[in-house]
Amino acid sequence: TAEFMISGDAAKQGYGHDSFGLGLCMLHLFTGDAPYEEILENVTCPVAMKRKLKNIWENQSSNGYDVIRCVILADVYEDEDGNVEGEPDEVLYDTLYRYLVLFGIPDKKSQYKEGARVWRAITSCLIGQAPKSTAAAPVPARRSTRRNAARATAATSDVPATLAGPDAAQYEIDTSLFSLRTGTDPRIAEARQKLEAMDGGMELLLSLVSFDPSTRATPLDAINSNFFAPLREEDGMDMYGPSDQIKSFMAMGYAS
Repeated sequence: TAEFMISGDAAKQGYGHDSFGLGLCMLHLFTGDAPYEEILENVTCPVAMKRKLKNIWENQSSNGYDVIRCVILADVYEDEDGNVEGEPDEVLYDTLYRYLVLFGIPDKKSQYKEGARVWRAITSCLIGQAPKSTAAAPVPARRSTRRNAARATAATSDVPATLAGPDAAQYEIDTSLFSLRTGTDPRIAEARQKLEAMDGGMELLLSLVSFDPSTRATPLDAINSNFFAPLREEDGMDMYGPSDQIKSFMAMGYAS
């Protein structure tokens, strides 16, 4: 899941993994296609971001990402003569980028201390950087007033608010199509319309796929959400037959 790619070995196993998977299944059901294998099949990790992630994930001197490094380099080995054989499995680079395209880059990343290096790689590539200065360069006094004015205008007009590199430009294009919140791809747009039409649908899905596993909806949160309200029994309603075996989720949870 996303936390292993971001936090590496510091990521902890827990219900959050299942919740993230449930969120992807939910998106699959509402779009009718597998989210990142089919809908985003042609969306790949930008070059600069991939290069920075490689330096974190594959570099032997980079601590904290042994598990993911083993996954990526599982088919890479050194023969008796010291020659490196095999190719890295680079699927995870595209997978992480596709998650970012679908669900967006979270505003609060400072809390993810374990994944600070990965978040820096992501934001430095996908979010435009502010220019160092938008002030006009000093003009020598000897130049004519007309030339001074022309130079000042050229230096101050049409200065972009951010300087976006090719990775950020690619990310903007990809999110315009496939962002769950705003994407125009017909499958994404239809899924968004359906989710927003159902009470609590979009809120539940986004809480399931949060990049911070500690904030993801638990199974209990999910079944108690507004989204599942139509499935709850009303007081006095009997929906079971005499031969049905009734299991209490709460009872099993307390028993464990």
